[in-house]
Amino acid sequence: MKRKVAKVGKLRLSPNEETMLLKEEYERRRKLRLQQVREQQKYIALQIRQKVKQRREEQLHQLEEVLRAEWQKAQDEKMKALEKLYLSSLRAIGEGHRQAKENEPDLEALAKQAE
Repeated sequence: MKRKVAKVGKLRLSPNEETMLLKEEYERRRKLRLQQVREQQKYIALQIRQKVKQRREEQLHQLEEVLRAEWQKAQDEKMKALEKLYLSSLRAIGEGHRQAKENEPDLEALAKQAE
């Protein structure tokens, strides 16, 4: 009896069944490979998007620094111009009185001329 049980366990597949199993295994591996390739593509695309985003942020940061430096320089120039104008205005405060005093008509000389 043991021999009969042993022989029953050694059944062979028919050529059609064997071909079908090989084909199914091939298709399973093909699908698995396609999944792997798609996952790799997703990962690569994600990396590319991250690099582009990082590069864009770096460029924006550099542009921000350049624009901030230009703005600061313009503000400093404006400040210096206003300081010069303010200082010249302070110096000119007494100037008008001095000029008025210098251009004041000599009343005594006019009175002598009138006599």
